[in-house]
Amino acid sequence: MLAPFVRLEVGSARVTPFVERDLTSFVHEKLVAQDQLGSFTDNRPTGVRCVHPLVTLLEKLDALHRRFPNDGAEAPSFVRHYEDAARVISSFTKLPALADHANVRALADDMLAQKQIAVLPLAGDPALAPGDNARWEAIRAAHAAIAPMFWGSRIPLDEACAAIRDWIVAQLT
Repeated sequence: MLAPFVRLEVGSARVTPFVERDLTSFVHEKLVAQDQLGSFTDNRPTGVRCVHPLVTLLEKLDALHRRFPNDGAEAPSFVRHYEDAARVISSFTKLPALADHANVRALADDMLAQKQIAVLPLAGDPALAPGDNARWEAIRAAHAAIAPMFWGSRIPLDEACAAIRDWIVAQLT
């Protein structure tokens, strides 16, 4: 009975940084509608603490740096990071201020010191320079393959990489 809804929920995995969302579940709503919730444990969380989107952005850039040159890391395992990073960057001016850091560079330095990232992101990283080699062909193919996961507009790889490089230059150098 719920299979079509489960597929629908998985297929809409899109997060907009720092947008408040109600914590609800179509399963719980269905049980309420059928007056069956009392027969089950209501296990919905009352709240979720999320990390600042800039932490996630720096982690994704670090993952791209580490996985891109690693031939053992197949492109589908990290291709989503390009578009996710570009979307966080596009929301950069709307994000809340960093509570414990003066700026993005201070956050990145702190994450580096705590070994949460391996290196500071660099605009010249090969992972951010689309080319015509086999690695980039695999990344482009993986980017095209995940298209059914998106309901809205996509960010082409070249545009995502350009946005990331520009942001690194502006925020981290």
